[in-house]
Amino acid sequence: MKHRPVVLAAVILFGIGGCGVINNADTDKAAAPAATATAKPTPTTAKPTEDTGGSTDSVKDGGNIPDPCTLLTKAEVTGLTGHNITQIDKDGASEGDVSRFCQWQQDNGQLALFLSRTTADEFKVTVAEAETVDGVGEDAYSANGHLYVLYGTVQIDVYVRGGSDAENLATAKKVAKVVIPKI
Repeated sequence: MKHRPVVLAAVILFGIGGCGVINNADTDKAAAPAATATAKPTPTTAKPTEDTGGSTDSVKDGGNIPDPCTLLTKAEVTGLTGHNITQIDKDGASEGDVSRFCQWQQDNGQLALFLSRTTADEFKVTVAEAETVDGVGEDAYSANGHLYVLYGTVQIDVYVRGGSDAENLATAKKVAKVVIPKI
C-alpha cells in the first residue's frame, strides 16, 4: 500500500508524456501499457462519483474507508433530510485514514456521516444510555442523538438534526440504508 503514491506518480508522468509535455517518442511508447495496467480501480482505489453516489467495490471488510462526502449526492441528502444544503464540511483526510467524516450543513438542520474501522467486539462497547436499533446493518444502537451501525468492519455513525428525536432517528436509519450498499 505504501507503493501507491509511486505508481500514481508514474501514471501521471506517463500521462503527461502522452500530452506532449515530455517529447520523447520512446517514453510515449513505454508509457501507454503501464498507464493502462494501473488505471483499473481496485477496492482500495475506486473513487465514488457525484453522478453515481457511490462505488461498486465494497470496503466492508477491508480496504480504505471512502470519503463520506462522495457516498451521497446533494440530491440524496436533500431528499433524505428534507432540508436544503447550505455548506458541506469535508474532513480533509488522506486516502488510507481509518476514520472519515462529512457534514452537510442545512437550513434548519444538519447531517453528519462518520465512518471508521472497528470490530464486532469493539462495536458492542457502548454507553449506558444506548438503545438497540433494529432494521439496519448487522447491529445498531442509538446514543446521544447518533445512530451507530455496524457493517462488516465499518462503523457508520449518522447524526441528524432538524426534527424531533424520533424523526432524526428515522432519517438516520434511511441515510444508513442508502450508504451501506456504497461502502
